[in-house]
Amino acid sequence: MIEMRFPTKTERIILSIFLITLSLLFSSCKKDSRPPKLVIGQDFYYWEADADATYGDAMKNARNFKKLDDYSENNLMNVLGREPHYVWVRAEFEIPEMFKNQPLGMVIPHLRFAEQVFCNGTFISQYGAFPPHEQSTLFKAHFFSFPLDILEQNGKNIVLIRIFTQGASGISSHAFIWPTRFAYPAFEKINFNHTRIYMLMFGIMLFTGILYASLYMNLKEFKEFRTFAALNFVTLIFISYFFATEIPFYTDGHIPHLLFTKFTLCIPAYLILYFTPKFTSEYYGSISPKPISFIRHATVILQTTLTLLAPSYTFLLKIYPLMIFLIIVQIVNGAVDFAINVRNKKTRKQAIEVIIGFIPAFISGILDVGLRLHDNTTAYPYFVIFGWQFSIVLFIALLGRRFGLMYKKNLQLSEHLMEEVDIRTQDLKDANLALSMLNERLERDKHRSDMDLEMASVVQRKFLPRPNRQFRRWEISVCYLPQSKVSGDFYDYYSYNDTLNGVTLFDVSGHGLSASLVTMLSKNIISRAFQTGFRRRENVKYILNKINNQIIKEKGSIENYMTGILCRFEPASDKQTCEVELCNAGHPYPLLFNAKTNEVKELKGNDGAKHYGAIGMKGIMVSFAQSNFVMETDDMLIFYTDGLTEASNSRQEQFGIEKIKEIIKECHERETNEIIERILKDVDEFSEHRGFDDDITIIIAKRTDGSKYVEGEYADEDNLEADDDEQQYEELEAVD
Repeated sequence: MIEMRFPTKTERIILSIFLITLSLLFSSCKKDSRPPKLVIGQDFYYWEADADATYGDAMKNARNFKKLDDYSENNLMNVLGREPHYVWVRAEFEIPEMFKNQPLGMVIPHLRFAEQVFCNGTFISQYGAFPPHEQSTLFKAHFFSFPLDILEQNGKNIVLIRIFTQGASGISSHAFIWPTRFAYPAFEKINFNHTRIYMLMFGIMLFTGILYASLYMNLKEFKEFRTFAALNFVTLIFISYFFATEIPFYTDGHIPHLLFTKFTLCIPAYLILYFTPKFTSEYYGSISPKPISFIRHATVILQTTLTLLAPSYTFLLKIYPLMIFLIIVQIVNGAVDFAINVRNKKTRKQAIEVIIGFIPAFISGILDVGLRLHDNTTAYPYFVIFGWQFSIVLFIALLGRRFGLMYKKNLQLSEHLMEEVDIRTQDLKDANLALSMLNERLERDKHRSDMDLEMASVVQRKFLPRPNRQFRRWEISVCYLPQSKVSGDFYDYYSYNDTLNGVTLFDVSGHGLSASLVTMLSKNIISRAFQTGFRRRENVKYILNKINNQIIKEKGSIENYMTGILCRFEPASDKQTCEVELCNAGHPYPLLFNAKTNEVKELKGNDGAKHYGAIGMKGIMVSFAQSNFVMETDDMLIFYTDGLTEASNSRQEQFGIEKIKEIIKECHERETNEIIERILKDVDEFSEHRGFDDDITIIIAKRTDGSKYVEGEYADEDNLEADDDEQQYEELEAVD
């Protein structure tokens, strides 16, 4: 007859606290006084496209969009499959009267894999990353801010979402639009429930794992302490997958999504199911039969090997059924081991304690399954993880009792323990002394690094020409504001006998010292290529391609790339107009102000070709945008880096291009340096004087009538000499 053991008083209290906490999670007494949300998630239409489909293609194919009638959590997977796909999702809405003249926010509770959002033709934001370096947004909710200037207050608004799907992809049917002051807190609440709350679990398991690993180091006879610590460590790695979007080393793209998935979701899950029966066996104080032990080891080795060898995310999805089968094998294997021990009188008590310890995990697991079967349209938090935390607490209590018994048996060793404490105290003093000496050395190293960075800043500025210049019929002003001491922006202009031949502006990816070194490497290459091409009457697109090839060759394995503008001026015969040839390598579109029409337009290229790529990206095909036009007196060219237009305020709104256009129209009669001062003043006020998150460079070149120009007064001593180095030119030609 099996001897039944009822829970102790302490165990009943802990179980009651767990159940009360679960009930509180699903109850609320406060009445919501906010206006109703505008739910758009059940009015989505989709159109499957290829990777190159643009926003314009999606608008042209509006008739080809199909109603997304599947409202389940994985609806895109259900209609497209698990393989990689590109799909555009469309929604339309009219702003309710109570929402008008307010910035709105769109919240999508879950959307996987990666997406870009457009509203009324304006790009809003992006979550995740598209191939070739795809990165999933995982379980994070998505928030998109729709500023007032892009919304149609009395008409139809169109939202287009470009999505890369792979695996269990879906877009929430509970997506909604709300005034930003309500939408953003709702977004934060969803994020807390779906991602950040797991960080609390991470801390508990980290502490528990360290605690029991430390205990095992001093109490080797308690083997269950070692396995319990390992179980906590692999579980905290598994949990990190659920809040990875809150961790910088995942969001910055340094770790490929496939590798991250293998080592945080897949392999830790296998190890959890490996260590759990191993821990219970050691808790029983028995040795598992050899067949059970062999199956446990062979299964986890097979699972781990197949996962590590998986060449792609698609392959992982294909072997998913096999992995589920092997997981079931591990569960059945553990159940058999439990049945053997519960039948054994010597281990029956420990086996019943194990069942009590797993009760919270069982209850929360049933709750998880029940909720998802009841409502498959909502991405609920994984309550089994919370239940596992309560199981951890119960096992801590059970293991603590064992430790207490061991402590009582060894009470007579207290004197020896006091000596051990003295030794540890002395070790701590020695460590503090060593730490103090290390801190002093770090301070010296930091001071030396600051001096080196200051010197690098001085050297970099010496490479750049004077910011304000007068040329024959040209007035140029430059604003150069590094975000730190050194910058990834650099500019130059080229002249001969006070005649302006060209202007360049480039922006190196990244920040800090590495980006500044690339600027100094690239400046000489660009200068020589431009001057050589100018004398040989080469097309600016051809010159920019030579620059791209030479920089790829010179920078070697350095990952930084750059965007840039190459502009060449050729005066016409009547001296009143100037022919301009401009080529753009992935840089923000420059602006052209026409004095006669008082209009400002973006120069997006008029060569009729497709435009893609940037400079310095090895193995990537490029096609740079070329614009040809004529400038007259009082016309202006405005170049800038993206640090200007992307400057943001506390509401995450960006300064944008339209405000710059308005300033140019309003201040075009002023001198160029005054126009730049006005732009900087407005940007500073817009960003609420919080400083800038990126380097900012602005160049304004204004065509003048030459009345203020004094011949010879502004000699171009900053430029390179006109005679080019034939050897360098031959190297450029060889690269082409």
